[in-house]
Amino acid sequence: MIFYIFYKYMHCFFDTGEVNRKKEILVYLLMLLWSAFVASFSEPDLSHATTALILFVLTGLYPDRLKKKLLVTVVIFGTYVLSKALVVRLLSFFRFDSDIAFIIEQLSVLALMYIFELFAEIWIEHLRNLRVKMAENENTKRQLAGYSNQLDVLKNSEEKVRGLRHDLKHHLNELMLMAEHDQSSDIKDYIKSMDSFMTYSGEYVSSGNKDIDSLLNLMLDDAKRELGEVSCKVCIPSELDIELFDLNVILGNLLDNAIRAAKQTHEKYLHVRISYKMGMLLIHVENSYTGDLIKEGGRYRSTKEDSAAHGMGITNVQCIVKKYDGDMVITEENNRFLVKIVLYVKTA
Repeated sequence: MIFYIFYKYMHCFFDTGEVNRKKEILVYLLMLLWSAFVASFSEPDLSHATTALILFVLTGLYPDRLKKKLLVTVVIFGTYVLSKALVVRLLSFFRFDSDIAFIIEQLSVLALMYIFELFAEIWIEHLRNLRVKMAENENTKRQLAGYSNQLDVLKNSEEKVRGLRHDLKHHLNELMLMAEHDQSSDIKDYIKSMDSFMTYSGEYVSSGNKDIDSLLNLMLDDAKRELGEVSCKVCIPSELDIELFDLNVILGNLLDNAIRAAKQTHEKYLHVRISYKMGMLLIHVENSYTGDLIKEGGRYRSTKEDSAAHGMGITNVQCIVKKYDGDMVITEENNRFLVKIVLYVKTA
């Protein structure tokens, strides 16, 4: 029974989605047999030390940071010691036969630990809901900022068009004079000048998909201020059957991470490519990085102080990718970090 409670605790604190269930059950059975063997001839102090060691060994089944595994071990072992102390204290007020007292003590400890585990589940679920709300608020803020930025882009573009229209007669007259004198190179230069005048420096993407355009223009505007080399190619339909919230999660997190990482490098490089082919939305984000990546359990961990919070970004992206039956591949080579995502979406 105690190992079932340990199992519940582990599934409460760790992400167990990638754990081999057969291997997990086998390890628990082996730990149970070893614990029974040690308990048969050990002193209480040795029994406690054995319990703590078993807990730490069990945390090794789950992919996460060593710091968290140690913390979980301390929490569960602390719960075990506290439960035992409380039960012993309460039973001291009653008189039982030694055999009956031992059984009551063991059952009471198990019951109390199970209650503590239920409280832990409730608390962690509450924290998860808070994280979801914080993520939603962050995405909403990013979405509103993107729309605000896009309105500024449209406003400036409209002013450019209005100015060009106002002087259009003069431009046409000038082009006509150049044409009459066969000044083809001058005509090309003049048209390039008109095009440059029409182009607003804050509009980096104009695919026709307003949701993606607004988000990318906002993020790339930040990137242009922070980085040296930024490029973006977008070729997608104006309407895609994908939720705006999901787009914000994917592009917002990937670009935020990429800009932050590239900013720490000498190269300061960022390249974004988004395309749509045969029902697949393809997203490639490549950036320079310093080479100090941490990888645990097949997952990349942040090198920042608040690594737990930042690590949620990639996890959230993975959840959205699964939602669309897609796939995400992360590669690193020659100080280049590349994320490739495939989402299966239809045009609206």
